[in-house]
Amino acid sequence: MLPCLAFVPLPAVTLAVPMEPRPKEPVRLVIDADRRTLSVYSGQSLFRRFPVAVGKPSTPTPLGSWQISEKAIWGGAFGTRWMRLSIPYGIYGVHGTQNPASIGHLASHGCVRMYNRDVEQVYAWVQEGTPVDVVGIPPRRTIVEGSRGGEVTDVQRALKARGLYDGPVSGVFTAPLTAAVVRFQERHGLRSDGVVRRSTYEALGLYPPRRVDPPWLEKASRVPQKAGAMQAAPGAVKTPVPQRAPCASL
Repeated sequence: MLPCLAFVPLPAVTLAVPMEPRPKEPVRLVIDADRRTLSVYSGQSLFRRFPVAVGKPSTPTPLGSWQISEKAIWGGAFGTRWMRLSIPYGIYGVHGTQNPASIGHLASHGCVRMYNRDVEQVYAWVQEGTPVDVVGIPPRRTIVEGSRGGEVTDVQRALKARGLYDGPVSGVFTAPLTAAVVRFQERHGLRSDGVVRRSTYEALGLYPPRRVDPPWLEKASRVPQKAGAMQAAPGAVKTPVPQRAPCASL
């Protein structure tokens, strides 16, 4: 089952929500999974910052550089807006919520939740193709064949760099990756069962995990262009009844 299963789009509805002026330069988003914030950058300057909820430790929000690949009007548990991320190994997105108390917490199956008022504002500023960087300290779950996620991507890259894996860096743990992991474990005197746990992460140099921000962010201004840029009040917009079940985990 996919990590985050979305609803069928509903017809557009008219919502009386005041919109702020648009950023003057091209927009990109930074979602900080550690601090539980979504920052809107206008060019190299921080424009606005919003609180969010991100994935639970068992179903983390995938870190990496993505893009907005779809925009839609939603309803039910997904709030009033949906912006899908271009993550290749599952359906993840930024959306609203009918559970505003979850904002600021590790609460989802991998999607990024926002207050409805906030997600409507961000929705108005982005388009398909808008860059989205999801940053934070990489999770290090035990992974096996069939697993999906950022840990799989990290292991694929590490084994490829060592010449032990020649498959795609897809984020999906396949049989060829299992074989590569077993070869690596045998060479390092580890339990050779193809399961990536802490000992294998350590031998690969992937533990303890280290936070890495994209280079452009290190040079960007992180001072908001407007005082009070952190939005904290939940939206009060009621949304239609959903047509499918909410997020489903792996």
